[in-house]
Amino acid sequence: MSFKHKKKFGQNFLTNQDEVLNKIIEVSNVNKSDSILEIGPGEGALTGYLLDIVNDVTCVEIDSDLEKILLRKYGDRENFKLIMQDILKIDFDKEINKKVKVVANIPYYITSPIINKLIENKKYVDEIYIMVQKEVAERICSKSGKERSVLTLSVEYFGEAEYLFTIPKEYFTPIPKVDSAFMSIKLYNDNRYLNKVDEKTFFKFVKATFSNKRKNIVNNLKTLGYSREIIEKNLEKLSLSKNLRAENLSIDNFIDLITLFKNGEANV
Repeated sequence: MSFKHKKKFGQNFLTNQDEVLNKIIEVSNVNKSDSILEIGPGEGALTGYLLDIVNDVTCVEIDSDLEKILLRKYGDRENFKLIMQDILKIDFDKEINKKVKVVANIPYYITSPIINKLIENKKYVDEIYIMVQKEVAERICSKSGKERSVLTLSVEYFGEAEYLFTIPKEYFTPIPKVDSAFMSIKLYNDNRYLNKVDEKTFFKFVKATFSNKRKNIVNNLKTLGYSREIIEKNLEKLSLSKNLRAENLSIDNFIDLITLFKNGEANV
């Protein structure tokens, strides 16, 4: 009996394409000493490749109909562990409790929540290699321009994202409407931005500057209660134009600008 894909779980499985799977292994720098966390293994196309290389693979799958398929294929492998849970609800302290490298074709409809979940558990996760929708990868990895968003900055605050390669939609079953991309996020272990500006303050400013993408940063930052004069003065100190929009600012621009505002408040 063949497996029936479920739209509610965003199931578009990568068919057993040697070219793509081998490329995933290559760009993810998978080696024997790795402990891998695979989210949404599906019918296990990528899982088999990982099991042949690394010490252990932990798969987290939400669809109970896939449990028998995965156990039949890999249940006798000593380096295989299957957790039947929702990745967004899993307790990393209890279920993972070790350093892992994430290599996965994740459910696209919950891309942002999954990335946020992994970042929240960065004491266990330092490298993330995931397949996502092409336009989402472009947005996350964008260094400048209109693709940049709150999501871009959310990732940049914690790590470095890189667009690795594109996977045509025809490589999946059922065939989705859009192409996919494989990307990486390497989380910082030195808290380089967190140590300069706390998370709550950082995201308060970032969300404000992106609150209306048609407006420049001066008009958007006014929503935080700052006067136009103060905002323009701080921008001038950093040699930033008052006509810039949020999408034109780098992560370092944001950190420097927020620091100026916070220091100004402290001196009031």
